[in-house]
Amino acid sequence: MIDKMSALKLTIIGIVLFASNALMAQVTVTIGSPPPWGPVGYAGVRYYYLPDVECYYDIESSKFIYYQPTGWVYASRLPSRYRHYN
Repeated sequence: MIDKMSALKLTIIGIVLFASNALMAQVTVTIGSPPPWGPVGYAGVRYYYLPDVECYYDIESSKFIYYQPTGWVYASRLPSRYRHYN
């Protein structure tokens, strides 16, 4: 027969295990907030491809990524040739 102290310990352990399992279900990971101009419904992606200007936008670093003859460039703004791109 289980005494009252052992029953209390088992109950507390059960509550802690149940609570920790419930808390783990609430964990979410956010990479970064999508830009206001980004497509709707793609909150889980890190990169957007912009085919009109042939570049990527990295949500996590808030930078544009495009290729130049010297290699890949990470910049806060698009190249000057796209200054009128909207």
